[in-house]
Amino acid sequence: MTSPVSAVEWTDPAIADLRDIDDYWSAYDTASAERVADLIEAASAFLATMPRAGPALRRSDARKWLVGATPYLLIYRVLDDSIQILRVHHGRQDWDAP
Repeated sequence: MTSPVSAVEWTDPAIADLRDIDDYWSAYDTASAERVADLIEAASAFLATMPRAGPALRRSDARKWLVGATPYLLIYRVLDDSIQILRVHHGRQDWDAP
């Protein structure tokens, strides 16, 4: 069993992804933007308690986690005492793992 970690770190690219996601949803509905942000935050908090819950990505030390009730994936890395969110991608985006 994997021990919980103490912190969630967000990289600059992940923070930029969050801003883009917020901009997109806010253009349609502020309540939806807040709901998506809350779900992403809840997913990252869950990963802090179960850091190896997401499957490992090929050719990378990163993992992925589908944010429930959204089309978004958290791409993250497990560190000694934290998880590091590398990116937040739409599931249909064409992306390569970091």
